[in-house]
Amino acid sequence: MTRFASLVTLTTAFLILIVTASCRRDPYKVNLTGIEVEVDIRDLAGDIFGTPPNEMADRAETLKQEYGSALETYSTVIGLGDPSDERWKSAFILFATDLRNLDLYDNVKRVWPETDGLREELTDAFRHYRYYFPGRIVPEVISCISVFNNSIIVDDSLLMVSLDRYLGADSEYYPSLGIYSYQARKMTPAYTASDCIYAWAATEWDYSLAGYGTKNLLNSMLHEGKLVYFTRRMMPSLPDTILFGFTGEQLDFCVAGEGLMWEYLVSRDLLFSTDAFLIRKFTGESPFTSYFTEESPGRAVVWTGFRIIERFMNNNPDVTMEQLMAMTDCQAILGGAKYKPK
Repeated sequence: MTRFASLVTLTTAFLILIVTASCRRDPYKVNLTGIEVEVDIRDLAGDIFGTPPNEMADRAETLKQEYGSALETYSTVIGLGDPSDERWKSAFILFATDLRNLDLYDNVKRVWPETDGLREELTDAFRHYRYYFPGRIVPEVISCISVFNNSIIVDDSLLMVSLDRYLGADSEYYPSLGIYSYQARKMTPAYTASDCIYAWAATEWDYSLAGYGTKNLLNSMLHEGKLVYFTRRMMPSLPDTILFGFTGEQLDFCVAGEGLMWEYLVSRDLLFSTDAFLIRKFTGESPFTSYFTEESPGRAVVWTGFRIIERFMNNNPDVTMEQLMAMTDCQAILGGAKYKPK
């Protein structure tokens, strides 16, 4: 072969490599041009606790008209019952004029003087949602105070954000409520938008309705992995520490110990375990995963589940997000992922 022919061959090979690399685009980056979504956050907390006590009786009737079924959902969560019940109005007035609740509202307003940042994050996330799921609705978003009952409330086309659950890790309220430091660490404004998106996905693709069959550790961790992967797709710039709820050190543990964690699960034949206690210990909230070490995060296997889902999607680029979220054959997902961490 001549020197010129060798040069041409090398150049062609180099161009093929460039083209191949360019085809492997970042799956998290998509073109949202032309996709318009408007997210407005209605301030139910302000409408309730910003009303003078002597006007609350009239305001209660107005709120029924303004918020409709959303007020019914909210009232159920905070234990006031159905607004159509004749006893509801009296209970609502007591709730709205309780000095402790008014003090809580003042604290919420100090941390959350406005929700513009949250609105922008959710707008971007739901633009991605509309891109991947054009036939699905974007929910109405309402901010509220649930007196620490729920962080996120989801009902049909409704997404309610309880801002008193996002006052910061050092909030004076949380220790007295029995909230541990590892839980309070994630009760900050930085986690609010991603919690909304995760909660929306967990409701749209509810585990109990998905049809996975007998509950075992594998389908539990892959379902959770899909929810986290969904959140990443909707919020591609979200830091990994926020996405998984891990500290930097805990995330480093998962990265460094990916292979060892997987080996532990496989070698002890745990993937197909149907032991509810074991599944809860692996996937439930906790300061660390007791089966690993105290340096591990709680829900470390959810990180593993995410890695399997991510590998599966990278290996199968023709699978849409709609198809992924509907998949229930977890062994097929595992096989398609070809997951073999070192």
